[in-house]
Amino acid sequence: MKVIDLHQPQKEIIARALENNRQAQQKIYAQFSPKMLGVCRQYIKDLHHAEDIMITAFMKVFANLKNFENKGRFEGWIRRIMINECISYLRVQKKVNFLEEE
Repeated sequence: MKVIDLHQPQKEIIARALENNRQAQQKIYAQFSPKMLGVCRQYIKDLHHAEDIMITAFMKVFANLKNFENKGRFEGWIRRIMINECISYLRVQKKVNFLEEE
């Protein structure tokens, strides 16, 4: 009987994701996306916009994965990127002002 390790160590998955391994990136996304959507929903109430921001932030996570230094929790690092992306989105939305004609 063959035993399959379902829970790979996080450092190994991060290392594989650094090599642009799509399966490792999918595992990271699947593991953290539910919590990160909750983080985004705290800042952005519209579900569709929150999902878009979350996906954009995950793209930044994978693009900047080489900057993760294993000094803290990986989840906390991802959360900080999510929060920064939400704040950036809200800043852009704040600049959009609608003028009403009297």
